[in-house]
Amino acid sequence: MTLAPIPRRGLFTSDPDERLRPGTPDRAWELWLTGPNALLPMPDLATALMAAAEHNALTADLDDGSPLEPVTYALVLHHGYAWRREGAARPGAGIAVPSLCWTAKCSICGDVVEDEFIPHHDTPEAAADDAVGSREWDELPDGRLVCERTDDAHDDARAQARPEDAPEQPDENQLAFL
Repeated sequence: MTLAPIPRRGLFTSDPDERLRPGTPDRAWELWLTGPNALLPMPDLATALMAAAEHNALTADLDDGSPLEPVTYALVLHHGYAWRREGAARPGAGIAVPSLCWTAKCSICGDVVEDEFIPHHDTPEAAADDAVGSREWDELPDGRLVCERTDDAHDDARAQARPEDAPEQPDENQLAFL
């Protein structure tokens, strides 16, 4: 038996047989509001784009993070299909490329390094160095990070990180007392 991925239908697939058509084929331009599943006729592309941008900005501003809040997007439809501009937005404009970034997280409470913003670093080591060097976090011998909170759990972990709490090793140039 061979396993194969199931072909996915989508709004922007290139295969016309697999492309979803949520709108009306006879209308040149529509705005599809996904939450209430409403189709609003639009007179032209510019009006549809402005209405979609306003709707999406408003719903993003009203989003309080509640899992019970319905997710609503406004998509511009052209003859029933999701519209997508061909090519770059303007000469020299690129497409955003996702990249992996790292931030430090406390191994005790799960808090992340945060001031005015959450810093992102290219490597986990750089994130740890920033937390320990700039934020006064502690690094445990096993590499875990502990934030600056002062409670029993954090204080116990911090005590493990301090080398002065460990017994001193005799210096090889020092004479032993008998």
